[in-house]
Amino acid sequence: MSGHFRARYAIIAVLAILLPGAVFAQSAHSRLTDPALLKRFDALSHKLMCTCGCNMPLRNCNHTGHCNAWPARDALDKLLMAGLSDEKIIEGFKNGFGPDAEKSEAFAMAKQNDYAYMMKQFRDGFGAQIMSIPESNYLGTFSVLGAILCAGFVALFIRSRRKRPKNDEKLNLLDDKRREELLSKLSSDQR
Repeated sequence: MSGHFRARYAIIAVLAILLPGAVFAQSAHSRLTDPALLKRFDALSHKLMCTCGCNMPLRNCNHTGHCNAWPARDALDKLLMAGLSDEKIIEGFKNGFGPDAEKSEAFAMAKQNDYAYMMKQFRDGFGAQIMSIPESNYLGTFSVLGAILCAGFVALFIRSRRKRPKNDEKLNLLDDKRREELLSKLSSDQR
């Protein structure tokens, strides 16, 4: 094999290894560089729901262009850098950051014309619907109900298998006397 083909195969191998990582990598959409803040950003952006209608946690929304996730993630970045606690940030997203939201640099993106409609929500709050599904108990409830339903189907299957007679038992449903009577009746009817 020539060097040209080896180089080609090496490039293909590198792409085969790196591309799935790029495709399946989860982008946190943050400009933070401090590992501790990034970890908090990841946790908080998983708890908060994107309000663009995608029904995904804020960290998972990957819509490009005009999307509510961009100013929300930008605000989250800046609130973390400002030193707010996780509880205060969650509380602010739910119940609003008050009049300070209009003065704060954390909401600069929401002050732009493209996202000006979101400033009211940052000021007054998004309500409980800003919380992602894992924050509620829907996932746990449906998991438990699904497990109970599956266990019920398994129990019904096992019960039906136990009640069903085996092949040997089907043949022996008639005792010898009754079998002889039926055979003699059949043979007399055929004559």
